[in-house]
Amino acid sequence: MSRTAWGTHAVELTDDRVVKRFPEADGGGAEREWRALTLLHEHVPGLAPEPVKAQFGVNGSTVVMSRLPGTPLRGLPLSTGQTSALARAMRTIHTALPVDVLRQVPIRPGQQAGLLGHVRRWAAEKPADVGNPVARAMTAGLTWLEKSGLDANGTSGVPPVFGPGDGNLANCLWDGSQVRIVDFEDAGRSDRAFELAEVTEHVGSWVAHPLDITTFLGHFELTSDETVRLRDCRRLLALVWLFLLSFDVDHRRNPPGTVERQAGRLMALLG
Repeated sequence: MSRTAWGTHAVELTDDRVVKRFPEADGGGAEREWRALTLLHEHVPGLAPEPVKAQFGVNGSTVVMSRLPGTPLRGLPLSTGQTSALARAMRTIHTALPVDVLRQVPIRPGQQAGLLGHVRRWAAEKPADVGNPVARAMTAGLTWLEKSGLDANGTSGVPPVFGPGDGNLANCLWDGSQVRIVDFEDAGRSDRAFELAEVTEHVGSWVAHPLDITTFLGHFELTSDETVRLRDCRRLLALVWLFLLSFDVDHRRNPPGTVERQAGRLMALLG
């Protein structure tokens, strides 16, 4: 997630291929994309694009993959069947890699430790033009955060999974019968609670036609540790999105009032 650049690559589409061109300073996104595509094609072919070729260089990198059919789920009023298919795709991708293979995959960027640093830095910047409900939600979120215990190893007791690294439903394609996943530049080792929170708290999951979160999460049999962690991850990511949306006021990427709605969502999650 970034408040300065929501897109980090250029995409070219042909009839049967997608070409992603990454800038020189892409932070390893091209390598993560290629690793994810290669591993997923080996262990769960068909769920993600098929890797075709990659080129990594000092002047930028290129990843070529097959083009999948389907309509992005973001902004659609999802049926019960589509919500079930989305959950099925997520369950499949989380458990796609054998334990010994997953152990060799680096931890994905944008995980808990990095987000904590971002939030505290943003809080110190004191974003301008923040209305009172937003300021109150930020204060409440920051107060919770300091008592949350997330600075400790929040993933102890929860098993690792493979995480696609982006909860944007625009990366989930519905072809009429199943959901497939694209965009893996932030993919890596993660945990299920964090990855589910990425989906439920992403602005794209609620700003238009809200995802039925209760139905979606009902498709996952979480352990007691995962259930507690999911609550905390949802709160953390809701706080992150509150800051991101407050910084985005002048760009209007989302409808007016979105940041105020996000403030309400965070307060509800905080109880």
